[in-house]
Amino acid sequence: MKRYITRVAAVLGLGLTGAGITAATTITLDANGGRDVANLQQIILALENYESVNARFPAAYIGPLGTPLLSWRVAILPYLGYSALFNQFDLTKPWNDPANLPLLSQMPAVFRSPLDSPSSTRTNYIGATDPNSMFPGAPGVTLISVSDGTSNTIFVGESSGSNIPWTKPEDLAVGSCPTLGDGGFSSFVSGAVPFAFVDGNVRFLPNTIDCNALRGLLLRNDGVINASMAIGYTVVPEPSTIRVLGVLLAGALLLRRREPR
Repeated sequence: MKRYITRVAAVLGLGLTGAGITAATTITLDANGGRDVANLQQIILALENYESVNARFPAAYIGPLGTPLLSWRVAILPYLGYSALFNQFDLTKPWNDPANLPLLSQMPAVFRSPLDSPSSTRTNYIGATDPNSMFPGAPGVTLISVSDGTSNTIFVGESSGSNIPWTKPEDLAVGSCPTLGDGGFSSFVSGAVPFAFVDGNVRFLPNTIDCNALRGLLLRNDGVINASMAIGYTVVPEPSTIRVLGVLLAGALLLRRREPR
């Protein structure tokens, strides 16, 4: 059995910077922006762990070939710590069947925007559908098929204001000239949209990105291998976090003063 991938991030300062990004511009995220990034980080980790166990990433949907029944978001529930919820689904019936529809209200917070109501069942995190994207349909793609490189291929992005129920097998078609903004990938973060790349990193792309460059990053095997337009980001901790860090620092200084000379 393959071993799960795990990551641990420790923050001992006033900011957390997106790793592996080289960019002239850096945006500062508040607590909501930080949670937005954290949601995408958890989702991409679950996708990676799914691949580690199954030797391929989840398909765009659960169901027989050509018959979408449930979203890939349902498929990764066990890898997010929701095995019990996953086991309640009837995988032979569609998302809005009476057997599955009641489970809509049990949406994990990781699929919900930080700005949405806790009772919302609409997800803001979607994939891009295309024969050459990470969600071409069924079955799921293998890691070796990502010939553009994992750091140059988008897996999941934010779609602010999306009206997609989280269990519904619906995502966003790439199109010939995709853009960022209303009706597609978009964010409440000003000027940029966060994306989870196949390599496990979350990167922001500017709303002004050229449509051909964006399309290249949404496809896994078209020969576009440059993600240098990504924008760096810094997360400013919530005041409560800063207070905790201050208490820890004060405690450490007090103990140091009490040490025998």
